[in-house]
Order: sequence, then structure tokens, then C-alpha cells
Amino acid sequence: MTLADLIQLGASLVAVLFVAWLVKAMGLGADPRIADEAHAIRLAEEAEAGFRGVEVARDRAGFAAIVRDAGGRQMLVRAHGNHFAARPIDASVTGRLDKDFLILTMPERTFGTVTLQLGKDAGMWASRMREIARG
Repeated sequence: MTLADLIQLGASLVAVLFVAWLVKAMGLGADPRIADEAHAIRLAEEAEAGFRGVEVARDRAGFAAIVRDAGGRQMLVRAHGNHFAARPIDASVTGRLDKDFLILTMPERTFGTVTLQLGKDAGMWASRMREIARG
């Protein structure tokens, strides 16, 4: 191996390390999760001014959560890329119960369908969805 080959190898290694550092610094490739109820409430409150969460149904894996305020309004928070997105849950949202899972289909196609594994609480939150639909 010549000196030129070693210099090229070293420069390539430095470039790869720089790109890896840059990706980490930009937060790319992260696996965002909703850590706990307080985190879900904070995300919902940041999404809508005046919304004050009091109760949370967090997906077992932490990818999504439903946050309810004292007035009964609900907000769906979900991982979106390496950030989070939130939308209010209203009568236009379709909810379906499947055992321990609550499946929410938002009217906004780009937001997509969200499946929350809520365990034994899935039925209670599905019931709340029916109340919203009756509105």
C-alpha cells in the first residue's frame, strides 16, 4: 500500500466519521417514543394553545398516545419521522376496537391510521370515541 493509498484511506475514514457525527447531531435516524404520561401531555399542550391534558392513554410501545383535557376534548399524539405530530380527535375520526387495540383513522390521509395497544383500557377509550361521534 502506497502513501497515497494510506492518505486516501485516512481521508475516507475521517469523512465517514464526520457524516456519522452530523447525522447524530441533526437527530436523524432517531426512534422517538413517548416516554411517559407527562411527556404525552407536554406534546399535546405544545400542539394546541390552551389545551391542558389531565389523562393519558399511552400505546404500550410509546409510539402514540391519546391525551384528554378536563373538558373531554382529546388529542392524538404520534411519532412522525424523528419528531411528533398531534391532531384533535373529533367526530371526523373513526375509531375501531380490536381486543386490546384501538385503531384510529384520521380524516387527514397524510396523518394516517394509528393503532394503539392500550391493553384493558382500550374498551374505555373506544367508548369515549363513540361519545365524541354522537357529539
